[in-house]
Amino acid sequence: MLRAPRPASARRIPSRTTRAAVATATATLVATALVACSDGQVSVKSLASPGWSSFGGNAGNTNFAYPEVPKDLALSWTRPTGGPITSPLTISNQSNVSVTANTANGCNWMVLDQRAGRMNFCKRMRPGIEVQSPLIDQFDQPYVGEETMFLGWTAGGAIRWRMPVIGVPTSAKFVAPSVVLVATTQGQVLLLNTSDATFAAPEVRLRADADPDNAMAGFGDCVTSGPRCGIPAPAAVDVNTSRMYLNFWPQGAIASQVRALDYGVVDGKREVREAWHADIPGGVIGPATVSADGKTVYAFSRIGKLVALQAQTGQTKWTYDYGDPGFATLTATPDGHIIPTGPLCGPVTMLADRGDRAEKVWSRTDLKTASLGALTNSGTAWTVVRTEDDGLALIEVSAADGKTLRTLPLPEAKGFTTGVAVSPKGQVAVATNIGKVYFFDSKEQIGH
Repeated sequence: MLRAPRPASARRIPSRTTRAAVATATATLVATALVACSDGQVSVKSLASPGWSSFGGNAGNTNFAYPEVPKDLALSWTRPTGGPITSPLTISNQSNVSVTANTANGCNWMVLDQRAGRMNFCKRMRPGIEVQSPLIDQFDQPYVGEETMFLGWTAGGAIRWRMPVIGVPTSAKFVAPSVVLVATTQGQVLLLNTSDATFAAPEVRLRADADPDNAMAGFGDCVTSGPRCGIPAPAAVDVNTSRMYLNFWPQGAIASQVRALDYGVVDGKREVREAWHADIPGGVIGPATVSADGKTVYAFSRIGKLVALQAQTGQTKWTYDYGDPGFATLTATPDGHIIPTGPLCGPVTMLADRGDRAEKVWSRTDLKTASLGALTNSGTAWTVVRTEDDGLALIEVSAADGKTLRTLPLPEAKGFTTGVAVSPKGQVAVATNIGKVYFFDSKEQIGH
């Protein structure tokens, strides 16, 4: 169902910053620059911040990091959030940490400074914020929502604009310069211009039962990817082909599916339209992941299989029987190596995508995983494991053979962590589900 609400439904908060024009003249050149952004920035198109700017680390959900992690990495600071953390944290271009939590009172979203974990700002948001990883642009401006509403913010924590939505937003993604994707638990898909929340494409409602008057309808099914939750997980996006991939449960269907939606420009106008959908045996659980080359989409089935689909057609390339899907997420390198995140305390296993099959490269059955991991451009993987005393430790292993390279304790940590994030400077941050952030930096920087 396609609808095109009036852009006026976005409620923008006007900036107090006055536009200023600065002219510099020479014998051959006159240049004029306009300061036009509500955050005082020069008017350029917003992009995903370098580093760990969104759920999954990037638009494709590959949890892959290009920066090199310092050899002298050490714990710099910790910060309690006051409540359980259920979504991975994100890190901006300035290495500020953005984390949401399910707190009984006080702030449930906070942005922490890299130097000591002090709050740059914190907010009390409505229900739904706890299931989101804030999206950050290159100006440190966050995009995050709550039940019935999605918001654009300044780097200092002031609201730039609000956009009403149906349901609860999942973690947002950039799909093009200055265009952000908002998909909701009730199957609504919006593409918004990041400057003012006007529509970059007509709205799409994938389910007829979307209820604007009941934002939390079906929300309880989202944790288990149940039938009343239309879109339970963040989309994977391939910006090069203008295509997004959703874990979507059609209304009245017996199982969820991977649905590919194109969002490119047609006849001069951007529009969202279905490219294909793939029914996965047992249904889909967790988010989809699209490979760096845009040729393969990975998803976990409810019955414990890792499924690889052709991104162009949705046809199955191979399936790998992984067992319990557990966290139902993965990390993938550009050359096709994959570490699935299975059940809590399961082994760390490396697979290789051989095109027509998945092949096990190595498996560390002696390690008990307690987190989604991150693969790096340096040929290593970072994850969190359970220690012998039932604590947690951050470890780095070789991507080639799984050999442990270093182990860094997480003092007083219990339970599991929601993921491993790597900043543009190679700093590493993790958050435990019981509500504590751990930030690691080079010893040289910690001493300054």
